[in-house]
Amino acid sequence: MTAANQNNQRTSKWLIVVGSLWLVFSAGLFIRQFIKPASVTMEWTTETELETAGFNWYRSQSADGEFVQINKTLIPAKGDALSGASYTFTDSNVMAGETYFYVLEEVEYDATTNRYDNDMFTYTVPQTSWLVIALTAVSLLAGLWLIIMGIRENNQ
Repeated sequence: MTAANQNNQRTSKWLIVVGSLWLVFSAGLFIRQFIKPASVTMEWTTETELETAGFNWYRSQSADGEFVQINKTLIPAKGDALSGASYTFTDSNVMAGETYFYVLEEVEYDATTNRYDNDMFTYTVPQTSWLVIALTAVSLLAGLWLIIMGIRENNQ
């Protein structure tokens, strides 16, 4: 085997390896964007929590629509009368591209509630961007092209 043939085989192997890595990269992008479920994460803090038992989140698809509680159980309070706490709740029952309206409710130990309708917030769940779709397609094509070039190089 000549030195030129050995170089061609090394080059072809590297082209195939790099092409395969591009395919893995494009598969990762695909999985992340198209299989990962959409979600909305709410974060809030309190300054004090005097007699607070916990919190509920309500969601609607319109500002004046019917709000439905989305947490299955009360989100327990972590703060006290002197200091508040930080909280996070994720709503994973949403659809990409849809707009949702959220309202927080504070529940006291005596079962009274404070619903913060004035602090309602709106969130539109992002759809997959065309940039990510284009990057996935380019990565796929680049990987295939490199593999094909490696196979051709190997056969020469």
